[in-house]
Amino acid sequence: MRITRVESNLSVISGLLVRITLAVALGYFLWRVRSVLVMVIISAMLAYCLLPMVDFLTNKRFLPIGRQSRRLLSTVLVFVAFFALIWASVSLFMTPFELEAAKMRDSFASYTDQLQSSIAHAQKWYNNLPVDMQKFLGQQNFSKIGDNASGFAQRVVASTFHWIKNIWEIILIPVLAFYFVLDSRSLKREFLAMLPPWRMREAIKLTSRVSGIVQSYIIGQIILCITAGVLTGVVLHLLDMPYVLVLSVFAGITRAIPVVGPIISGIPICILGALQAPELGAALLIFVVVLHFVESKFLMPILLGERMKLHPAVILIVLLIGAEFFGLMGMFLSAPVAAIIREFVNFYIVAPRRRKLRATSIMSGTHKSDLVRSETL
Repeated sequence: MRITRVESNLSVISGLLVRITLAVALGYFLWRVRSVLVMVIISAMLAYCLLPMVDFLTNKRFLPIGRQSRRLLSTVLVFVAFFALIWASVSLFMTPFELEAAKMRDSFASYTDQLQSSIAHAQKWYNNLPVDMQKFLGQQNFSKIGDNASGFAQRVVASTFHWIKNIWEIILIPVLAFYFVLDSRSLKREFLAMLPPWRMREAIKLTSRVSGIVQSYIIGQIILCITAGVLTGVVLHLLDMPYVLVLSVFAGITRAIPVVGPIISGIPICILGALQAPELGAALLIFVVVLHFVESKFLMPILLGERMKLHPAVILIVLLIGAEFFGLMGMFLSAPVAAIIREFVNFYIVAPRRRKLRATSIMSGTHKSDLVRSETL
């Protein structure tokens, strides 16, 4: 039976509408379960962080028991050691951190007065500028920039607390991570069993790439956060800055946010240094810039490799999107999610087109060589 052109167009349109409907339904479903999705992603990241140690202990036959029992024991030991380390770190730093935070809060009024005095000096400097320069600066709406930044920060904090208020989801994170680590192989087999046989090979490839992205991102960010916090603490201590512990912990935590994290932590450090002495503020600004340059140009390529090689403009866009929907947690998760989406796009769209173009160029080259050979004969 011959299919007319109208029937062919209707078939294409109906197929396109079905795909659009399924995409919209999937997007709506993901939006409805977004908090659960974030919880699962965080649990998976925690599992990827602890999985190498569990695999190492499982492969070491330290007890004459079966592999499953050894993996269960290894998982329990690793999780107990992990949370014991967190508890010990919090207990060790909590008291001095609270003392510094209280001292910083009590000194906030004096720092505000110093900042207002600096603004008054800047106003005098502005009044001594030429009239044309004053007119140009007066036309710039700097208050709008501040209002936009303040509004964005308020939305980020609101989104963060909106997710954190579901305390039962936070409690479920280590439980899910425990089962992810314990039954990682069986979960992978169950996932692959749902796929048709001809999709197995590409699913295994994609799973391996996604696992590499997540694992390298988590471990790399932990190393970068510790490095940033320790180096910041050492430099601030050598420069005799106040609130070393608060500022270094803040620098280490915010370093987990790509691109903008070092800027967020560098602003209060430079402001406090400048309030003490302009030369100290300039020295701290140089330190923050050099540290960010060394991290982004040397440490990140070594720790994350080519898997997380995203353009800074792309990272900024996905950071804004993640912050708008999920707050600080969205800013932390946006970069690996974008890298995973890029892997899917490369695997299903870019790579097939490249193979098709390569095959076409080879075929065209073969035809040209046959034509030259026939003309020669």
